[in-house]
Amino acid sequence: MKSGKRHTLRLFYERFHAHRAMFLIGSLIFFGLYLAINFVPFQLKEIQFTLVSYAWILLVIGSAAFLIFLYRTVASYLPYVQCTERNLKIRTPFYSIVISYKRIQETRPNALFEIFKKDAVSRSQAHFLEKFAGQTVVVVDMNSFPMSLRWMKFWMGDLMFTPDDRSLVLWVGDWMSLNRELADYLDRWRAHKSGKPRPPVSVYSQMKRGS
Repeated sequence: MKSGKRHTLRLFYERFHAHRAMFLIGSLIFFGLYLAINFVPFQLKEIQFTLVSYAWILLVIGSAAFLIFLYRTVASYLPYVQCTERNLKIRTPFYSIVISYKRIQETRPNALFEIFKKDAVSRSQAHFLEKFAGQTVVVVDMNSFPMSLRWMKFWMGDLMFTPDDRSLVLWVGDWMSLNRELADYLDRWRAHKSGKPRPPVSVYSQMKRGS
């Protein structure tokens, strides 16, 4: 069975996509000032000499702003979650986490506001989630985690886990597709491990095969 679709993780997209333009515009402004100081003739050579002596600061600030813009762009689109034949793969901007299906108990859809209540998250997290509270996510109840929870949170963030730290929270654009896909792969993996006949092909698999 082929790997499933790569579903972009909206938590990273919404967190890093915002304010990208501000850093890009800022970098262009500082680069423009640097070029103006170095290549535009000044009537007073003393002023020009002083400005050129400190122009490198503008270049450093502009470069830093542009690097932040690039980082936020990559961090917006690179992270995803994907079902494979043997495990669930979660790709963060700089780290990949593979979770065996044996660690998964069950999956269920739920609304963000029902998972992250205001008294269960920090003020900044509540402010971030406020406009997305009605979004539906896929909650993956876990039997165990493949590594230290602290290490996973370092790469994934607190909002990819329920407040009780027992489940994953997968926030994607098409939660229904991910939920069906994950259930299908999970059922097939369990049937294979138990030695029982493979379960009937789901409607989702039929549609995917026909496409």
